[in-house]
Amino acid sequence: PSGNGTSSLGRHTIRCLKKLQEKGKQLNLELNPSSVEGQGVLGTWKFDQKSIRAGLVEMIILDEMPFKSVEKEGFKRFMALACPMFKIPGRKAIREDCFRLFLEQKGKLRDYFKIKCGGRVSITTDSWTSCQNFNYMCITAHFVGKDWKLYKKVISFCKITSHKGIDLGDAIADSLEHWGLKNIFTVTVDNASANDTALLHLRDRLEEWGTNIVGGKYLHMRCIAHIVNLVVSDGLEEMGMSIRRVREVVRWVRSSPSRFAKFKECVEFHNIESKKMLSLDVPTRWNSTYYMLEAAVVFEDAFSSLERKDKDYKPDLKAKRYKNQEIGVPQYEDWKNAKVLMKYLKFFHDLTLIASTTSVVTAHRFLREFGKVFYHVEKMMNSRDDDIVRMGMKMKAKVDKYWSEKDCVNFRLNRLVYMAVVFDPRHKMNYPDHIFKKMCGEERAKVLVKELNDELEKLFEYYQSKMPPPSSSSPPKRRVQVATSSSPRSASDSDDSYDDYDPDDDYGKPQAGHTKSELEKYLVHPREYDDAEEEFDVLKWWKTNAMRYPILSEMAKDLFAIPMSTVPSESVFSTSGRVLDEFRSSLHPKIVEALICSQDWIRSSSSEFVEHLNGDDDDYEDQEDFVSVYNAIMVDEAEMRDHVSGHEGTSTSNVGGSDVFGSRSGTNQGGGSNASFVSLDE
Repeated sequence: PSGNGTSSLGRHTIRCLKKLQEKGKQLNLELNPSSVEGQGVLGTWKFDQKSIRAGLVEMIILDEMPFKSVEKEGFKRFMALACPMFKIPGRKAIREDCFRLFLEQKGKLRDYFKIKCGGRVSITTDSWTSCQNFNYMCITAHFVGKDWKLYKKVISFCKITSHKGIDLGDAIADSLEHWGLKNIFTVTVDNASANDTALLHLRDRLEEWGTNIVGGKYLHMRCIAHIVNLVVSDGLEEMGMSIRRVREVVRWVRSSPSRFAKFKECVEFHNIESKKMLSLDVPTRWNSTYYMLEAAVVFEDAFSSLERKDKDYKPDLKAKRYKNQEIGVPQYEDWKNAKVLMKYLKFFHDLTLIASTTSVVTAHRFLREFGKVFYHVEKMMNSRDDDIVRMGMKMKAKVDKYWSEKDCVNFRLNRLVYMAVVFDPRHKMNYPDHIFKKMCGEERAKVLVKELNDELEKLFEYYQSKMPPPSSSSPPKRRVQVATSSSPRSASDSDDSYDDYDPDDDYGKPQAGHTKSELEKYLVHPREYDDAEEEFDVLKWWKTNAMRYPILSEMAKDLFAIPMSTVPSESVFSTSGRVLDEFRSSLHPKIVEALICSQDWIRSSSSEFVEHLNGDDDDYEDQEDFVSVYNAIMVDEAEMRDHVSGHEGTSTSNVGGSDVFGSRSGTNQGGGSNASFVSLDE
């Protein structure tokens, strides 16, 4: 009978099967990792082709993998086991996805600058020559946001026509205009003469835009790490025989496996426990001399025992000559001299690391470390060792060239480094006054302090003219002590006569009843207590006191965002050297820029920035016609493949990054090839 059939059950079964097959409806259980080791959190997961593909694109960018990785047999087998439902895109599709992601995030970052960047932006820039024989320029932007956090973003890695100053200046200005970043505070560059020309050209462009501060007086910031390199490299030219003897014994041990085996026996005999390996220094990297000495002095006893282990040890080293003088085996005095030099080199090594830090504010630290440079150089000049004295004298000449203002104004020194320490509420004008007296004497210190006061007032007046009129209500005054462990430690914790100023000695304070400007009120207010056991978070202090000092707080944002070295730009060249190698030399410059910039943006440590980039997927492709741009790239890449294939067998020695300690593999700054930092002193 019709009333007892199974047609209803059949229709119900068909409808259920259709629902099960609908995309995104079926959820699976998964065990998500937990912060507690050995435990997890049970959750749900559903297959999403689009999300997995986006994750694959990020993996290609972050891990610097070739696009063809998705077509390799091993990857296909892995995905067949891990997620059989995922349809693996081809290398062309992945490349297109990477470029599309770059454009989307670029548009969001441009909006982010408009919304979150409360003040001016400081930039670093440097150039590099790839294995394609193309010149590239990297620009990184640094700013303190409205949330009082320090940000660093790579905003450009573009191909340039040459390393000439005019071309560099045009490329920097065009990139800044493209990003809408016309309020530039400082540009940190190395000491190549081409950069002087580039910044003069950029200064004219900023003048046209009407965003130049005080005629561009503070625009040019010289890289501290490069100057330290020049100082130390000059000093090491006077390296004595003791260091040469240490170098030769290291070279002798490393020259053959049998010698190294005998050396290891000596190390075990003396029970020397050290994970450091013997390394030779190279002429273009002064830090390699420090690393060589640091490792070698630990094995002093083992080297002394080698004479009994190998009969060729002493004769071989006695046969070595330097300027017709026998080198020989290092003696007790030689090891003693090596340890003394190592202590001085350690200070400069640590100072370079501090100057190269990008995750925390370092601008207010410079003057303090600056004083310690003078102190250590003076100690070297007063040493009992003639070799150390000669090194100290060479270093002093270079330090005076770039940093000394003992006799007159030094145009190579940007006085914003003085102002930054004034905006440290623990020091204000006290430390500049103290350090000027130590370096220049009482009379010259008075002149320098007055000049610093005048320049501070002019800069304050400029910011005051750009600020809206203050409200009538005045915020309550309260004293806040802010401590955190966010800042790097000092380059040296030794006794330092340049750092012994009295914290209670208040220099040149105006009388409390006669204060007029916000700047005077800040200077007359008692300084914050400096607890040596806890690091002071200067950004947090200014965030707390921004209502009390609205104009000064804007100045503080810009001053504390200044990068002290070009390391942020130079470190990108290490990435570019891996992205562009002999196996990927036909990549279009636009694709190279997309990979390098996207990697920096994806790795952003700021949760707020990540949230902004991962926000709603607006149509950012309207800002740049994706189809036309990408098609042009495809045509250019085909031409580049023909160009590269016609130059097979050419040297790729230019591949590489640069190093703040000396070596500049892969650079061609200022017209030279593979020049070291030493050669940039022109």
